[in-house]
Amino acid sequence: MTRKLYCYVDESGQDTQGSLFIVTVVIVSADRESLRELLDRIEAVSGKGKKKWTKATRKQRQAYLEQVIRKAEFRGKVLYARFADTRDYLVCVLRALGQAIMIAAGGQPYRATVLIDGLGKDERHRVAAGLRQQQLSVDKIRGLRDESDAFIRLADAMAGFVRDWIEGDAYSERLYREAVERGVIREAGQQKNPRG
Repeated sequence: MTRKLYCYVDESGQDTQGSLFIVTVVIVSADRESLRELLDRIEAVSGKGKKKWTKATRKQRQAYLEQVIRKAEFRGKVLYARFADTRDYLVCVLRALGQAIMIAAGGQPYRATVLIDGLGKDERHRVAAGLRQQQLSVDKIRGLRDESDAFIRLADAMAGFVRDWIEGDAYSERLYREAVERGVIREAGQQKNPRG
């Protein structure tokens, strides 16, 4: 039986001028609607609401992360890749997305719908071509805005969180370790140059 995967993608680091770029992919399947309801409740309880990661207070960020990390339902749902020394951001997104889909599919048949934060209509063709080149089974590619979807907001939050951890922000160390131990977040790949 072919599994349907929904892949929500966001990134952090374009402001570093290529020294650090993080791509986060949240992958959900048949449990999508129950997880969406759970995320809506977590956003409300944490006070983060529908705010972008950078607009939330540290207290809201921490409360949101603690709730997500401690819910078994999110185990295996968040993958990320980090890149250094590149400004070829689309190649990074494609590489991270390919790695994440292959991990989530686990060698089983799948069809993926890809939703990328801020993806314009003009870029869709390049993304489709890049995913075809990796021989990924993709049905649909769409752009979304951070504020419009709970899973894109989760991808945004996790990209910001991973960046905070890499940059040594004190609050993130314990939470990152807990997220990895609980299997909520996993690094899909680390690359210096995504073309290598």
